[in-house]
Amino acid sequence: MIVLAVAASAIALAAQSNLPRLALDSYPAAARADIERAAALARSHPDDDQAVGGLARTLHAWEQWDAAHEAYTLASRLAPRRPDWPYLDAVVLQRLARPAEAVTRLRAALAIAPGDLPARLRLAETLLDAGELDASEQAFAALTEPAVEPAVQFGLGRIAAQRGQPSAAIPHLERAIKLFPEFGAAHYALARAYRAIGRTEDAQHEIDMHTRYGAAWPAVPDPILDAVRTSRQDAGALIQRGTRLADGGNVEGAIAAHEEALARDPSLAQAHANLIALYGRIHNWSKGEEHYRALIALGANGADPQYDYGVLLGLQEKWTAAAEAYRQALAFNPHHAQAHNNLGQILERQRDIAAAADEYRLAVASEPTLRIARFNLGRMLVAQGRLDAAITELTQLSEPRDAETPRYLYALAATHIRAGHRADGLTWAGEARELALHYGQIDLAAAIERDLAAIR
Repeated sequence: MIVLAVAASAIALAAQSNLPRLALDSYPAAARADIERAAALARSHPDDDQAVGGLARTLHAWEQWDAAHEAYTLASRLAPRRPDWPYLDAVVLQRLARPAEAVTRLRAALAIAPGDLPARLRLAETLLDAGELDASEQAFAALTEPAVEPAVQFGLGRIAAQRGQPSAAIPHLERAIKLFPEFGAAHYALARAYRAIGRTEDAQHEIDMHTRYGAAWPAVPDPILDAVRTSRQDAGALIQRGTRLADGGNVEGAIAAHEEALARDPSLAQAHANLIALYGRIHNWSKGEEHYRALIALGANGADPQYDYGVLLGLQEKWTAAAEAYRQALAFNPHHAQAHNNLGQILERQRDIAAAADEYRLAVASEPTLRIARFNLGRMLVAQGRLDAAITELTQLSEPRDAETPRYLYALAATHIRAGHRADGLTWAGEARELALHYGQIDLAAAIERDLAAIR
């Protein structure tokens, strides 16, 4: 027993000596408090991979890359059959621009958990960063899950571009954007590919889209990495967490995170701005109004706050006030596509079809991938009797195929029938029905079937 105790003590001392040396006094106050707590736990339990890994996560969250790498390495040694630590170490190594080492760590994680989708995708991306194009292409090709297709198409496009084949890259990049229209990096890569083959106008359009969407990226659920993101408790991190919760449909959780952020720092304009929309989603009008007033008092007026306030008013059916808020948003940003679209909907309610069509047209011009605006424009063109123009607009909504597409195809079919194009109308109606069934939209599928029976 004495021998075992001595051995355990020796292991603990060795583990403690391998903990990263931290210059705590050099960190910002919020970071220092978080890291000190995690470091104290790791020093108390240096042979516990959870304690050491917790320190690694905290260092990672505060972007202390080298120290996080050291801690993840130690946690991996303590628990060699746990995939979290090599996976997260690979993420850190990517940030340190060490892709070859990241590939090794990802392969170690996948040897433990071979079916982990985020790790498989990251391996394909990291092989590309490491210059292993053939291996990367094989890894991307093996990823057939729909959730990662935008990233896969982007990766295949990058590979073709790096091989000096811009024409081969273009279909992949266009597909990535079709699947995820806000994919900023894909817009930029497509711009370069277009420029390489002399399509300068198309290239400029894609640059504009990249400017609009910036760093937007198709997210893949990643619980292991989420544990890093939730380890920080400062106000900025709470806002980010609240945004992710809102995107995932947890509105109450998102509100709680934003309110906690404001409790830590009441001057956070972004938290007030986000809460206008969040309280609108649960129909708490007074709280939404409260945060709008707080935002204005901070001097943080702008297009997005006015747009969110317009939505809040519109949900209460205060149409005149909502229209004024949208006009205020457009005064700040004449290219705010959602504001144009929502203003168009109010004008449509007021039966001002021509003005509504103008707003929808401006929305599409400002953001060509805003499908609802194009759909609304198509409807207004039908109302104006401009059926060929409506068909042109609605046809552009036939891709991508998702839960929104059946109603777009149904409208396209009806417009073809109205224009006397019976065969085309039947074809599109059939596709709309099949897609509606695929997405469980039974009522819509039944309505389409009734129309098809009447036409035939």
